[in-house]
Amino acid sequence: MTQCEQGSEEQRLGPLCVNDFGERYYYNLNRHGFDKVSAEVLFDTKFGKALFEEDALNVIIGTDSGLLLRYLQARPLPNGTRYLFIEPESVLAALDANGLLTGMDERMACIAMSDWADAIGRFKITDYFYIDAVRSYNAICAQDDYIEEYAELSWHVTELLSQLHWQTSVELGAEAFIARQIHNIADNKLPAKLLAGAFAGKTVVLLAGGPSLDSALPWVRTHRDRLVVFAVSRIARQLLQADLYPDFIFSVDPTELSFDISKEMLEFDERTVFVCSHHTVPTLLNQWRGLALYLGDRLPWTSDLNCPNLESVGPTVTNTALQVAYRFGFRRIVLAGVDLCFTRDGFTHAKGSNEALAGPRFNLTSLQVQTNAGGMAPTSCDFAQAIHSLALQARHLSAAGCDIVNVSEHAAKVDGIRYLALAELDLPQTAVDVADIVQSRLAGSDEEAAYYVKALTDLRRARFQIRSIAKLVEDARRINDAMYNEHGVIGEYKDKQKLDKIEKKLKREHRHYSRLVKKFGIRRFIKLAKPFNDQDWTAEEAKQLGNVFYDAYRDGAAKLLQLIEASIDRVLARQQELALHPDFSVLIAQARKDRSFGRVRLWRRRFAAELIPAALQHELAELDSAYLRVLHDRETRHFVQAKGQSSLQNLRQRSGMLFKHQKVEELADLRNSLRKHPEPENVAPYQALITGYLAELARDHDAALDAYRQIVDGGDSLLEEALARIVVIAVERDDVYYANLALECLSRLNPLYQPWYAEIQRLHGDILVAIDTYNAYIRRFPDDSAAQLKLARLYLDQGIYEAAELMLDHLLTNKPGLEAALAMRLQLAKIRADSAVGSADVG
Repeated sequence: MTQCEQGSEEQRLGPLCVNDFGERYYYNLNRHGFDKVSAEVLFDTKFGKALFEEDALNVIIGTDSGLLLRYLQARPLPNGTRYLFIEPESVLAALDANGLLTGMDERMACIAMSDWADAIGRFKITDYFYIDAVRSYNAICAQDDYIEEYAELSWHVTELLSQLHWQTSVELGAEAFIARQIHNIADNKLPAKLLAGAFAGKTVVLLAGGPSLDSALPWVRTHRDRLVVFAVSRIARQLLQADLYPDFIFSVDPTELSFDISKEMLEFDERTVFVCSHHTVPTLLNQWRGLALYLGDRLPWTSDLNCPNLESVGPTVTNTALQVAYRFGFRRIVLAGVDLCFTRDGFTHAKGSNEALAGPRFNLTSLQVQTNAGGMAPTSCDFAQAIHSLALQARHLSAAGCDIVNVSEHAAKVDGIRYLALAELDLPQTAVDVADIVQSRLAGSDEEAAYYVKALTDLRRARFQIRSIAKLVEDARRINDAMYNEHGVIGEYKDKQKLDKIEKKLKREHRHYSRLVKKFGIRRFIKLAKPFNDQDWTAEEAKQLGNVFYDAYRDGAAKLLQLIEASIDRVLARQQELALHPDFSVLIAQARKDRSFGRVRLWRRRFAAELIPAALQHELAELDSAYLRVLHDRETRHFVQAKGQSSLQNLRQRSGMLFKHQKVEELADLRNSLRKHPEPENVAPYQALITGYLAELARDHDAALDAYRQIVDGGDSLLEEALARIVVIAVERDDVYYANLALECLSRLNPLYQPWYAEIQRLHGDILVAIDTYNAYIRRFPDDSAAQLKLARLYLDQGIYEAAELMLDHLLTNKPGLEAALAMRLQLAKIRADSAVGSADVG
């Protein structure tokens, strides 16, 4: 049986309850979550062992009224682990006021977002990101979000963590970047520097994926013959639909998600040049059939193959394309689709993109930026950071004589970039022959055969070096393991001297490759210097420290060797592609291994049909089919991710949040966005709800009631939200009938509304119904003092003195000093005394 007491947050958080397990929680934060099972059982089921990993920082939205915090404190906390709980300001204040956060372990903190910067600094979040040990969770109250405050908080923290994770990955030169660089050695043949200065003084249009791209594409098509066009790879689908082939297309991201959103670029022909970072996702580069230019270094170690080159500039592909445009010699750069903010109705990208197909984004925070038109538009934390980095870059390029303009009035205003309408652009009168310029610059540089020989030499040299490092490290690991006695003290100093010699060899004879091994396995090395160490070193741990160091060396070397061996195989396969009579079995095996099914089209273009053995034609057909399946698959991981941001749960939370803060324009924009939602039949109740909200804010109660009745007539979806608003309007209009009807329905949906229903019955004169309703509520929450006081008052007013006395006795037994109950008891005593006097006078 759950017991409740009413507090200052009565209307929002609901009563403070105590379940059968003695656990206190706010009813409206968790509702029935802890009715039948204890917090321990629920948290064990939800989190398992996830919260008890050593050396991790757990960022948790919500505390489930402090129950999650106490659940953790009741167990031995793992060494080196910290817990950062985040609550809405008002919830945090209520939890503090009711002692639900007392006795917090120093390894935990519960904060509001105003203390975020201080808390993540104190808990060394960057160090935890370095060892890939930041975890984020939503408590049960944040998942349910009955108070409509946790959703935006969770969205905001997720964005902040994502941004911090990206920043630390770049700082470290993460494994993924190095792995992709080694993977791409076979295909990073021509450096982008070959085109440095090739377009001196000319104008280029840079197309990106923002919503304003839609209005720019018709203009680009009209003036295509007078434009040099750069495009980011994610808009390839839209360009193909518009029958626009860019001169240059850019990609920098090493993740598979980048392939998901960019794969349509593989359908461009030789008119387009691919410019990519050395660590771009391999499945884009190794299936590209045209000319490709790489940025940065070919190899992650010192090598003659690392010729002078242009660099990839972050954090976004737009930054890279902008920098390349300047280095290619362009002195006017026209930006289109570089919005860095969203449309007012929640669309984040241009039509045809996965994001647009998924529908408007509903998990937007309140973050906004000024646009070129002077208005405000919603944006995200990563876009806000991109605006800052783009402004720094634009100011630098502008100072160097480059004119950068953005043709969208709805794009974010960025320092160093001026707004200029498309109609005002002064275009060159003559066409630029891009193909001729490119070919003249690249003449004599395409020496594939010679490059592959050099690449193999370098890769085999690296393999020899890293094998040597692996052997030295294995010897060091064995020596270190035997060097300490049972007390953790070095027992044989000759062993120490052997280790010192190995260290010198690693630093002198293998210094370049040794640094690479460390860089590649940097997260494992950083784990040696943990953010926090809550226990003193034991003798065994001191001994193990050296082992961990050499294990990190060994593991890094082993992974590097795997990548280098695979890269050697890949280069050998590319050499086969240059042979007069290639071994197609080698080519097919490599294509399957790399999932580069599209290379089959390159082979068919390069080799006469009679060179391809008939026995292998079936396998080539299978590769081509696999390529087409991948290319045309729309249900990608990225699309699933995009649909998650357009979920109707997010819509409910966002609409409620905007209504609470009386954001009329944003609510109207949100309603407009639903007209473009891919599931119109499912959003009808939400359209009605938002229509009702807008009507209420306009004080048009009749229109609001009409909208809410549509929801009630429609069934279960959003029923509680609609009924609650009907009650508010009915009470405000003194419409007892509708208030009574709506509250009766609400009290069946949610027991929180039973005291409200009882009260309106009392006002309506239905005293017995009011008493029965109060009693039903108190049976569910036997210690809700506010409801008990109201019932005692009702008994008293109706002359049911024995029942009033029983209720007051119960209240004062639990809360002896409750002034309202004491005052009511005195009133009851006076009534009885007056009644006794009256009876005596009659006698």
